[in-house]
Amino acid sequence: MFFFSLGKIFFCFRFSHKKDFNILKLIPFSCILFLYAVFIISIVFKGLGGFLIPVLLSFFLTLLMFQFAYLRKGVYATRSYGFVFFGVIMFMISENIMAIKTFRQDLPFQDFMIMFFYGLAMYSIVYGLVKERIGIPTLS
Repeated sequence: MFFFSLGKIFFCFRFSHKKDFNILKLIPFSCILFLYAVFIISIVFKGLGGFLIPVLLSFFLTLLMFQFAYLRKGVYATRSYGFVFFGVIMFMISENIMAIKTFRQDLPFQDFMIMFFYGLAMYSIVYGLVKERIGIPTLS
């Protein structure tokens, strides 16, 4: 969990940019993400035990990574933004399936789904970041 959290921090640094953003645009998005995190944590809460704080920190970093990916919109090429944002969504799905598997109950095809969504996430994020360098950033 520590190394995944460290990876999320590095993704946050990589997704950040120097262009100013509108905080009002981020508030509704953040509220939706917060409600989603509360929903997932409520599902796995009973099984967390001593892992409550690390899981909360991990989910916080995932939400932060999600927000930084969202803030790339309009700064980088649309194709790059789309792939990175899709990859972050897939990463979040993979992480949530893993949390449910670990702290709540087994799911059908859980190991396949975890690795499928994680692999799709990493491919999409890396592909989007590579296209960022090739694409011309938009200034709007």
